[in-house]
Formats: sequence, structure tokens, C-alpha cells
Amino acid sequence: MQVQNTRQRPVKLNLPNAAEFGGHFYIDGRLTLPMRRGQYTFELDAGPEYRTQSGHFEIDRHADDAKRIEMTRFADLAKEGWYGADLDVTRSPRDMPLILRAEGLQDIQIADFGLRIADSVSQSAIRKEFTQRGGQSEIQIARTPYAWNLPVWLASGKLDAIQLIHHHALRESVVDNEDDGRPRDRSLLPGRSGNGRWSETVYYHVLNCGLRIPPVAGSGSGTNDNPVGSNRVYVFCGDEFTPESWWDGLREGRVFVTNGPLLRPLVEGQPPGYVFHIDEGGSLSLEIGLNLATRVPVEYLEIIKNGEVYTDVRLADWTKKKGRLPPVEFDESGWFLVRAVTNNPKTYQFASSGPYYVEKGVRPRVSRRSVQFFFDWIAAAESRLRDMPKLDDATRHSLLAEQASAREFFAQLLSTANAE
Repeated sequence: MQVQNTRQRPVKLNLPNAAEFGGHFYIDGRLTLPMRRGQYTFELDAGPEYRTQSGHFEIDRHADDAKRIEMTRFADLAKEGWYGADLDVTRSPRDMPLILRAEGLQDIQIADFGLRIADSVSQSAIRKEFTQRGGQSEIQIARTPYAWNLPVWLASGKLDAIQLIHHHALRESVVDNEDDGRPRDRSLLPGRSGNGRWSETVYYHVLNCGLRIPPVAGSGSGTNDNPVGSNRVYVFCGDEFTPESWWDGLREGRVFVTNGPLLRPLVEGQPPGYVFHIDEGGSLSLEIGLNLATRVPVEYLEIIKNGEVYTDVRLADWTKKKGRLPPVEFDESGWFLVRAVTNNPKTYQFASSGPYYVEKGVRPRVSRRSVQFFFDWIAAAESRLRDMPKLDDATRHSLLAEQASAREFFAQLLSTANAE
């Protein structure tokens, strides 16, 4: 719940045992709010599977009134086999059980699986720093796609996922900079959507290099004012959820990420991450079935093929076709995904499936243009390291060596390129 005063500022109530943070708090059972006289607005939220309820009330001396507000569910993703989590949270462990229940998120025992978030300001490559627990190795995740060290992490072969929706995507605004990584070209990617579009651009180049790394999402709650779960990743586990099946599904790319719409595609009965095969000399036509639920109007749907918009569909047309999207055609190796973008004027709000892959023979699609994109990135990172006055010579030499190793990795990829 969030309560605001007449100046539209969140009211801090200093509530005991209510997980209050960033202008919002959670309610479990009955809670009495210590309110001063005045007029207030409120918003009640139980996660993206429920309709948000809002209204207003006035506290006055001797007033006596009552109102009942029902939280209405319009989707139940767990019944469909999809289970959500937020992979970037630094909130009090004491508050998390209440928060997870309120937001409809899974307790996926992050500590037990050795989750490591590779921060974009870190200068070193990902290294194996977690011991194995319960037979499971650690999960390595890039906190932002545009981290300066992303090419080094990709070259390490140890990166399991990339946060496509991350701590710059706020609930009602955007952190409109890339101070924690490689900045975007604002002439090409302007405005409130620019940071998110840059994140997608980088991620699509990763996929175009033939690197099959799934997207994930995290709110950054605790380092910003986002509620837990405002950015989340859903993993398809089928009929039975366990922490093990959730992490396995994430590694296999059976995911979608969202900060709004709930987008669940199936292609030939398969969730994202599936690899379709084409016989030599053959072609493939794939029809996408899509379940979509949202409490914020979706402006359009898109099929992204090999990093480019293959087709876009207005929501009214998708509804007329009873949830079917136009078929996507392949005669060579490649990948595709589905995304939905809302018309939210305050923030860049969208959902994206994980990619599906198409393979002809045994070779994935490797784009020369995308490999060059990372060559340019490495050159910019090297120049940046040389210009850092506070680095001692030994550290600078070590970090430049990591960049050189990444250059060798992408040179090898370039030798296998089979697309422009």
C-alpha cells in the first residue's frame, strides 16, 4: 500500500512489522494506520496478477466511516506453470517472507544456489567465488546489459543470464543515464525509453553473436525505491515447482521478463529457450500462440527476429485473431522473441519473452556486425582504462589483459561468422 498527502508525497508512518520502505508498506491481516487529520489518496497493489485499486479518504475528528476494497485477480500464472522472482533485492531478510507473499513471488532460496550479480562498475571478470551447494553451481548474472566489462564476462563463458530489465527501470520513472556502464548514443535512443532500448540493443547483439544467454529481471529494491517485484522474471516450471526446477528452467531460457504485461508465448507447444531445427535445403514456418494479461494498456506487440522488428501487431488485431501472431519464417539459423510495450507515459514499460532459437545444421547464427559491435566496445573500454588516473600500473595491466583476452574470444567468433 502507498498513501499520499495532498502534495502527492508518500506518507511515512513508521509502522512496526509492516516492511515499510520507499513510500510503500505491506499489510498482513489487520493494521491500524496512525494518520493525522487531512485528505489522502491511496493505492493498493498485490503484484501484476491483480488489478491495482486506488482511491481517497479524509481523516477528521470524530469521523466514523468504513469501506471494503476487494483485490481482484485477473491472471494466475502459477496455475499455468509460470513462477516469478526478483533477482536484484537488498531488503531486510526479516521482511522478505511477508514481501514475497504479498507480491506473489517465489522464495527461490537465492543464497543456497550461490547467486552472484556481476555489478557493472566492477573492473574484474566474473570468477568462480562460490562453493557448490546442494549439488548446484552458482548462477552468474550481469546486473545491466551495458556493463563496461560485459565483453569480458561473455568471453569468460561463465555468464548465465543478463538482466534485461534492471534497477534503472523504476516504477514511475527511469534512471535516465548509463553512469554505471557504457553510455548510449542519445541521438539514436532519446527520451524515457532510451535506457531500456539501449539495454535491448546490447542484448540483441549478444544473441546475434550466437551466445544463448537468457534474459532475467530485477528491481534493485533497497538500492532504489522500487517495490520488490516491480521488475521480475517468470520461469516456466510446468506442473511442479521446486527451487531446483526454477533454476534449471532459467538456465534453459524458459523465461519472460516484465515490469508490467504478463506475456506467455508457446510455439509448437514449447516455451522460450526451445531450439527448432531445419533440415539442409529446407525452411521453417513457426506460428506463435500468446497468452497476454495486463493492467496497463499494451500499445503494440512485436516479433523480434535476429535483432530486428520482424512484424508488429496492434492489440486489437491480435485479439481478433484469438491470440495468434503472424508466423515467423526461417531458412537459415537465427532466433526470435516476442515483446509487448505499454503506453505508460511515466516509464518504459514492457515485457519480453526469452529467445527461441532456430538452427540449421549444427551452426548458430553469428553476425559479423554484432561481433564488430563488441570489438568497438572493447576498444572503448581499453581507452577508458588507459585514461583512469587513479589506477596503478599493475592493476591497469591486469585489466587490459582481460580486455585482450576478450578480443581474442571475439576474433574467434568472427572466424565462424555466417551472417552480416
